[in-house]
Amino acid sequence: MKRIIPFVFLWSVCALAQMGSPQPAASAKPVSVSYENLIKCFPELKDESLAFRVDLTKLKELSDEKLVTIRSQLRQRKIGYLDADQDQMVLTLKTVGSGQKQKTELSLQKRAQDGVLTDIALTKNQRTNPKQEIINNFLLNATIKSDEYSYLDTKLNGITATYKRNFREVTEFNLEGPSRKRSLSCASEPQLGIICTCTKK
Repeated sequence: MKRIIPFVFLWSVCALAQMGSPQPAASAKPVSVSYENLIKCFPELKDESLAFRVDLTKLKELSDEKLVTIRSQLRQRKIGYLDADQDQMVLTLKTVGSGQKQKTELSLQKRAQDGVLTDIALTKNQRTNPKQEIINNFLLNATIKSDEYSYLDTKLNGITATYKRNFREVTEFNLEGPSRKRSLSCASEPQLGIICTCTKK
């Protein structure tokens, strides 16, 4: 007499066999070379949200969170604009010197259609430590096209950071360790995207 094995029992055995067999591993998305360079130089900034695409604005925020800034200095501000006559102009404010000898220098340039810049003559009051109303007069009825800031941040443990920002977006970010034994350079390239390189001594 033939023995009948219940169908439910056979199904359970097959299911257990499948559970025990090795499953192919899901292919992990490779991390970007820029992120590899980032954690190679500054492993303290490791963050999985940056692994596949380094976002410089987020990287700067992460740096401020992990590496305490004790002093931040605006080194340069460059404003590209169209004036009331629709001429392309570039106004630059630059911090020079240090301590009590520190001062702000203003320069004004006109940009031709081919990109060539021509300096506009300024008075001493306009050029050195200009008052806010002088800057406001240059920008009166202007259409701002770009507003780039360059900062130098001094952090704890001998670390310094420099970065550029256009409006709120960070377009360049650099970190240096004590005695420049490690340095990270990141920039937004027009066709390549974010490129980060790491240098160690």
